[in-house]
Amino acid sequence: MEEKIMIVEDELIVAGDIRLTLERAGYKVSGVARSVHRALEIIETERPDLVLLDIYLKGDQTGIDLAVELNKVNIPFVYLSANCNRQVLEAAKVTQPYGFIVKPFREKDLLVTLDIARYRYEHHRALKIQPDNEQQAEPSRLPVFLPDKVIEAQHNNLPSIPNFEGIIGQSNPMLRVFELIRQVAPLDTSVLILGETGTGKEGVANCIHKLSPRKAKPFVKVNCAALPTHLIESELFGHEKGAFTGALEKRIGKFERADGGTIFLDEIGDMPADLQVKLLRVLQEKEIERIGGNGPLKVNVRIIAATNRNLEKEIAEGRFRLDLYYRLHVFPIMLSALRERREDIPLLISHFIRLYAVATGKMVEDVTPVVLKQLMDYSWPGNVRELQNLIERSVLLARESTIKEVSLPTSAKKETVVVSAEKDIKTIVELEREHILTVLKKCNHKISGPGGAAELLNLPPSTLASKMKKLGIVKRHTL
Repeated sequence: MEEKIMIVEDELIVAGDIRLTLERAGYKVSGVARSVHRALEIIETERPDLVLLDIYLKGDQTGIDLAVELNKVNIPFVYLSANCNRQVLEAAKVTQPYGFIVKPFREKDLLVTLDIARYRYEHHRALKIQPDNEQQAEPSRLPVFLPDKVIEAQHNNLPSIPNFEGIIGQSNPMLRVFELIRQVAPLDTSVLILGETGTGKEGVANCIHKLSPRKAKPFVKVNCAALPTHLIESELFGHEKGAFTGALEKRIGKFERADGGTIFLDEIGDMPADLQVKLLRVLQEKEIERIGGNGPLKVNVRIIAATNRNLEKEIAEGRFRLDLYYRLHVFPIMLSALRERREDIPLLISHFIRLYAVATGKMVEDVTPVVLKQLMDYSWPGNVRELQNLIERSVLLARESTIKEVSLPTSAKKETVVVSAEKDIKTIVELEREHILTVLKKCNHKISGPGGAAELLNLPPSTLASKMKKLGIVKRHTL
């Protein structure tokens, strides 16, 4: 049976071109609408299987308004747009489209996007992930978080959870991540891992690969932020001998090396704009072309990407392509900061102590209760990676089987305080008050301006004044 597609586009020439492309590809066009009102009339008489939907339409209503109505009747849609500011992007995201095409686009881009949209729709139907009738404005088509009761039940039955090697945690946020990994690992779906630096994005990517049917094939890692701009294309796609000055031999790129397996594109938000276009082609067409090559090469690669950047902000500021974002955002996994899952800290401490005790041959087994409390109270701006580095250093310095002291940063200047079981312990608030008083005394109680306490503490004067008020430090006037 022919798949029926409705076009909602107020530019007649663009709509006509799309119609010809679809009909040549074997689709049936169920109608062309220039307004939301006309689109709703067509839906009543001939329900389409999918809607191509321009965001900006003439009249009082936009494509986003129509998307809300399409969600109510469970009709999938793909957005069309020539530009998109942050406000529009946020509104579009709420409607959970199955794809996004940025104008102008090639015929092949349109057809591949439709294939992807159909795959996503069928996949989510198979998983029974349908819009919530009670929240029709925000349908949950992407993997849903499980209720806490279900998570607790899973936690009480840990043997049923696959071996999430290298990922430590039993908090609800981590159990949700485990469930998402378990859902997506067997598939070829692209995955976008989001989270702050040090939260373990590479570990999640590696775990997805090891639990997938591709586990016997390569897992190739690429740090997009670490590659020089002039080398990144060659690194990813390879080059032929003589393709450019210095190309003394043929080079096989990362995508070819990952053929049959998984490629992990870390820090995808740092990829140059011109490479984003080429990556989009790879994602859609499953083929690459070496620099200086004679033609495309087919590759069978699953793509997992990660970033600590706010990609929606990057899109709004013109640094990241909207269509690439939607192509990668098929299955997002958000990793919580360590400060948001503090109950996992004791588990992580034990894990890293065992790891580095074995690596160094030292008989270190635990930390004192005093040190544990300090580690539990710390904010961990560097997340799990910072904790791991601290435990490694502490194991190396430990003289007994129990770690009795650790060094933690207490200011932007990275000054440290030694926490020891043999000393009186001060709270973080007390330490902060004491430190500010010391700096104020050094500056003769000058707060702002050159040589002032705010400058030495690397704080805005208003922030320092607020902290002083909160800590009960009386402002003194300098002579």
